[in-house]
Amino acid sequence: MTNDNSATVDALRAELDQERARADSVEALSRIQAASLAELAALAAELRCQVANLADDALSAKPMPVRGLRNVTGRMVGLAESLSRTAHAYAGARTTDMLYPTVAEDLRAHKWMPRPDQGLDGALPPVPASEMGGFRGYARGWHRGPQWITLWFTGPCALAYADSSDHGRLTSAEAVRAVITSARSLSASALAEWVAIRQKAHAAPFDAPYVRVFEHLRSGPWSAIEIGRCDEFGVPMPEGRGNTSVWACPSDPDFRLYVWGIGNEPVHVRYWAGPVVDMAHLVRITGQCR
Repeated sequence: MTNDNSATVDALRAELDQERARADSVEALSRIQAASLAELAALAAELRCQVANLADDALSAKPMPVRGLRNVTGRMVGLAESLSRTAHAYAGARTTDMLYPTVAEDLRAHKWMPRPDQGLDGALPPVPASEMGGFRGYARGWHRGPQWITLWFTGPCALAYADSSDHGRLTSAEAVRAVITSARSLSASALAEWVAIRQKAHAAPFDAPYVRVFEHLRSGPWSAIEIGRCDEFGVPMPEGRGNTSVWACPSDPDFRLYVWGIGNEPVHVRYWAGPVVDMAHLVRITGQCR
């Protein structure tokens, strides 16, 4: 009888442990969904404010000029697209997703820079074949020199998949954290390749002056967040003889283009991956981030 009672108690304990684990999973998923709703609400509130401001301006005695209107609507379109993609991705959260509460803080602290969030320069997702038809998550990428990491978010701090240049697919939050917080150590071959690419970019001057690049950026949805004068080295200087400007991608304000030039001399343009080498290169970059 004692053995029977012991077996019953063990079975009940095992069942209780299973219920606790199931409850923990549901609670974790609820936290992900709550954080997702909070982030989506913030994005929606920002978009609502921009729409309201635009409506007020349209009814004012002196509406903004066309150039300003183009910049404002470009930002609104980018914000709406981000809201749509994020909402779609967050709807696919699962209890098996990787929870990484400090992912944003760790990326900033270890000097990872954002990459474009559309196309991610052709990076293919490390997604199981069973989910290739519509893989889960909102893909975002970061780089640190030639190193890169791509994360598929199903919540502000929840990841469906992760991929890195040094280690390939990452299958746990601990592995993702280890890559993000690792020291910036590069193999000799990776460093040599990175240096060669940068040297090649400097081999030929840009094929357009500042004014042409400025007009190209101004004609699209990119936003000029800084415009000023600079010296012959591109250093901002109010009385300098050159022009300088910084432009933000409408769908990702952290993705920026830095431009400076003097008169009809070849302009200098750079972004997260280094120098932009010519107008064709610039058109590809600006076309990928809208």
